[in-house]
Amino acid sequence: MTVKVRLSGDPEQIAAVVAVLREAYETAGGDRAYPNRGAFGVRVYLELRPTNPTTPPTRTSAGDTGRQS
Repeated sequence: MTVKVRLSGDPEQIAAVVAVLREAYETAGGDRAYPNRGAFGVRVYLELRPTNPTTPPTRTSAGDTGRQS
């Protein structure tokens, strides 16, 4: 199963999200950022496929952003 994803936002944050997705999924794309028209930031297109389809990725709670204070 392949999932197509469009990410939009700050270039540095997009790069961080793409790096995390690449750890959990086989990815195609994500190497090119396109400027958003009429808005700030950029957009990136990816195709994702689970690296191990029998094991779902681990989820974090809604309040856990992974940031340290």
